[in-house]
Amino acid sequence: MNAMKQILMMVLLGAVACTKPEVEGPQEHGKSGQGIVQGRVVDSQGKGVANAEIIANSTDMYDKTTTGYTDGQGNYRFKVPTGIAEGSYTLSGSLTVKYHNRNYRMVLYQEDTRAFSAYDGAVRNFVFRLTGKRTANDDETATPLGATLEVYHDFNHIALENIELTLEPEGPLVDGSTGKKLVTMMPRGDYHIKDIPLGKYTISARDKVTGRRLGVSIQDSSRDYAPSVTALFEDEDFEGSEHFRLGLLVGVL
Repeated sequence: MNAMKQILMMVLLGAVACTKPEVEGPQEHGKSGQGIVQGRVVDSQGKGVANAEIIANSTDMYDKTTTGYTDGQGNYRFKVPTGIAEGSYTLSGSLTVKYHNRNYRMVLYQEDTRAFSAYDGAVRNFVFRLTGKRTANDDETATPLGATLEVYHDFNHIALENIELTLEPEGPLVDGSTGKKLVTMMPRGDYHIKDIPLGKYTISARDKVTGRRLGVSIQDSSRDYAPSVTALFEDEDFEGSEHFRLGLLVGVL
């Protein structure tokens, strides 16, 4: 009987020794590895953003990219090449929004801009918002996410630093949110009002010192000065440029 038990024990031990090691399962969501790039895009309220475009740009080879898109919950996941000498990558993100029959390509805010190796992959998250820095590394000289109003005034009759501008939103902003009335003075020595939430605005101006209402006109519109104008910020230079501006002329009515 004892001999029989010993034989059975030897058979069981042999079976265990011949069993193949367990195959490692897929990596947990949120971890990088093996060329996988993944993350999430949310709006300023933390809601997932669908159809955002995430591009992995090679730091070693010009114009070598790999592209992925977010799903309905704002998640994205794609693989970059991991062959020999693939080098490293950085990520950028954008969202194309149709607004007043125009396609606006909006840059996504990125907290982590570090390059990563192709083999290691990366986890990078983005935020769709209308104002503020484009990346966490930007300083005060960098172009912000918001649009820019360029002001050209009648310097023979108006002091630039005395101009007060009022911008009132006409309908929702480009992200569908409700905009706020903006009242601002022109900065001394600067013809630009920067980081304005992209939208359509009715714009008026006055001389803050004298209280006199000033005339406004859109640059290149060939229209006379009026008490106010309604206009839409447009892509700078070309559609899809990711920078938005509006030229405003200010003079005496």
